[in-house]
Amino acid sequence: MIFNLLKRHFMLFRREAVMLWYAFRDRRTPFYLKAASLFAGLYLLSPIDLIPFPVPVLGVVDDLVIVPLLVGFIARRLPQGVRAEAGENADLWIARWFKRPLIAIVVILALLVAIWLVLLYLVYRYLAE
Repeated sequence: MIFNLLKRHFMLFRREAVMLWYAFRDRRTPFYLKAASLFAGLYLLSPIDLIPFPVPVLGVVDDLVIVPLLVGFIARRLPQGVRAEAGENADLWIARWFKRPLIAIVVILALLVAIWLVLLYLVYRYLAE
C-alpha cells in the first residue's frame, strides 16, 4: 500500500520535473517560473538545507518532501499551452528513456552522490591549499 503511494508520487514528480525542463526552455514560460525552476534545482543540489542534515531522518525529509512539493507547485502554475506541450514532451521523453522506475531512482541517486563527491573534493582541495 505505502509502496504504491510512494511509486505514484515518484512517477508524478518525475513527469513534473521533466515537464519543467521543457517549460524552462520554452519562450512562453514567464521569467518568474523559470527562476523558480532554477531555484528548485539549485536547492536540491545545495549543501544548505532548511532542515540540517545531521538531524536524524529530518535532514533527508526536506529534500524528499520540499523539492517535489516545490516542483509540483511550479508545474501547476505554468500557462496552459506550455503545460500541455511540455507534458506531452515529458511523456515522450520518459517513455523513451525511463522504462524502469527503479533504475531511474538508482541513476538519479548515483548522479547526486557523484556531484556531492566532486564538490567535496573541490572544497577539500581549495581548503588544503
